[in-house]
Amino acid sequence: MKAVTASLLASVFILTVPLSAPAQQPPPDPLAGGNAVKWEGWSFNWKILPRQGVVLTHVSFQNRSVLKYAGIAEVFVPYNSGEPRPEDQRFHPFGENLIPLIPGEDCLPGGTCRAYAADGSLSNDKPVVMIHEEAPSLVYLGNEGRTHSKMLILWSAYALGDYTYIVRWRFGQDGSIHPEVGLTGMLSHFGGDETNSTEVGAPQRALGHVHNIFFCLDFDIDGTKNTVEEFNYMPTGLEREKATATWTPIRYETGHDLKPDAFRSWRVVNYSSKNRLGHPRSYELIPGGTGIYRGAIPERFAHSDLWITKFKPNEVPGEQLLADSLTSFVNDEKIENEDVVLWYMLSVHHQPRTEDWSAMPVHWCGFELMPRDFLDESPVRPK
Repeated sequence: MKAVTASLLASVFILTVPLSAPAQQPPPDPLAGGNAVKWEGWSFNWKILPRQGVVLTHVSFQNRSVLKYAGIAEVFVPYNSGEPRPEDQRFHPFGENLIPLIPGEDCLPGGTCRAYAADGSLSNDKPVVMIHEEAPSLVYLGNEGRTHSKMLILWSAYALGDYTYIVRWRFGQDGSIHPEVGLTGMLSHFGGDETNSTEVGAPQRALGHVHNIFFCLDFDIDGTKNTVEEFNYMPTGLEREKATATWTPIRYETGHDLKPDAFRSWRVVNYSSKNRLGHPRSYELIPGGTGIYRGAIPERFAHSDLWITKFKPNEVPGEQLLADSLTSFVNDEKIENEDVVLWYMLSVHHQPRTEDWSAMPVHWCGFELMPRDFLDESPVRPK
């Protein structure tokens, strides 16, 4: 993997720090220290936090900042029968449940990995983080020729009881980031209850459930003075033969919903930083998942697909439980030209099938973070 270089910083968070630290020992600063990675214009640090597991900090592309922090803040899994409704990071903190990986065997989707221990050191002795390159693939084919591009993958895995989460961050040479979660392991199973479950292996039955994966994304698009805009596509005309496409600034802390018929997405923009054509630089969050979930009445944190807040050190990412605190962060503060944080809920419904028992193939889900006018030209033009 000749294009990947990684150097360790002096300050490294150690996985064995207790989840509930004594009062005289405050939790580690989530933005401090980490393990540096530089690759094809990308620069970022990774580290392990007790509750969130592997997180990224100080992410930049082509020497311009993109994200100050990125990680999973919670995974909420309500079952179709009404119970259970676990908040996975409440009961199974990711940082305490990392799965040891096997160099040369576990690389995804294959090839050579660099393997790292929890303290960030290169290690083939039960590493918990791996980094590898994906082979170049075709990304442009047209009148100007063709272009192949590769990706850098940083990934880890977590055991939550019988269930396993594989979390990977994929970085493209075009400036795109593709956060993905793979769901695998063994399904929760029991006997009986034909109403809300599927027979997966006599006499085992498995409940349908929804994975709501909350990502915390603290954007810094070429600086901290950013604004969130929402995109909506709206058919117009007597016969809906035309359409308008608008970007609308969001002025105050709030929660917003997905709207598939409007192709809704969101971007974080820096109005004072402009590319060669004069467009303000931004990154767009393009939603993924398989549907829209709304929690029970008391579960207000799952009543929107995207929450937008103003950055505060005691809110992001914090060791507080997301379900207990997220909506308290949203108190109508002004967020135009501010340091903004996006809390995105990626929702996937899983209805078990016979092929999921007893070793369930990985079910992948994810979304995209794409540069929008962040660059001066197409990053894939043939040279």
